[in-house]
Amino acid sequence: MQSGNILEAVGSYRLLAEAQPSNWWAAYRTAWCYNLLDRNDSAEVYAQAALLLQPGSERCLSELLKALSDDPASVLDYSYLVSGGGSCRYRLARAEIDLDLELNERTSLDWLETSFLNQTDSVAADAGCWLSIIHGSSGLQYIERSVVLMPHMEFYRSLLIDKLIQADNLEDAVFQFEILKEAGSGDFYFWQTASSIYEALDDPDGSIEASRRSWELRQTPSSSADLGWKLYFYGRELMRSGQMMNAVPYLRESSSLWSGDSLWAVKSDSLLDLLNEFTSTSAGYGEPI
Repeated sequence: MQSGNILEAVGSYRLLAEAQPSNWWAAYRTAWCYNLLDRNDSAEVYAQAALLLQPGSERCLSELLKALSDDPASVLDYSYLVSGGGSCRYRLARAEIDLDLELNERTSLDWLETSFLNQTDSVAADAGCWLSIIHGSSGLQYIERSVVLMPHMEFYRSLLIDKLIQADNLEDAVFQFEILKEAGSGDFYFWQTASSIYEALDDPDGSIEASRRSWELRQTPSSSADLGWKLYFYGRELMRSGQMMNAVPYLRESSSLWSGDSLWAVKSDSLLDLLNEFTSTSAGYGEPI
């Protein structure tokens, strides 16, 4: 997949999986795409097919557990297949928390915490990554150690930057972002992080452009929502400051993202309707916008 169009990709992978029912990779990638599209039921079907074809595959199991995440009891049914860390261990720990299990029953969460405390290698760094996500705004200490242990893992550094922004430590976040930029990966997570940094620096144009770059790499409901809302709020601010013509392209772009029924698209259309109603064609920006 080159374009980042997940809807287009899932169609291609699904056709390949149907034409080659023994091709585990095609089934796995179909499940991966469906999970990105928040179509869990479809993702579950293809992830199960992939795991059946490739027993013991962590990536296939990870997609299955992600597809089952709304049913944490079902997630825990697969705990016997997980022996190490990674995203599968995270899914199990998340399910334990969602089910509000007793502390002595949270075996996967305990596995992560023990690995984080007792290991000094990639195992500890991996555990710290997942613990930082589990603990939310209080998870800074975990991802800080992950970055120290594995400084070349860009995903860890991106998580660290997000945590620093949440902690209002913008100076350190910018410092870490400069290190991330030097790596020059330019992947989806890099541009997501860049958007967060520019937003924290009160640079809406920079934040929007970075969100555009991440959306181009992975066009999903979540990336569309991120960009769509940024465009809508910026267009609204431009309108409030009297910059009517400047607001139009941002609102149009927001309106066109993902689905016309998306809330950001509906709100952008409403503002465009207001502009049509209250502006004059003699001013150069009235009907038709």
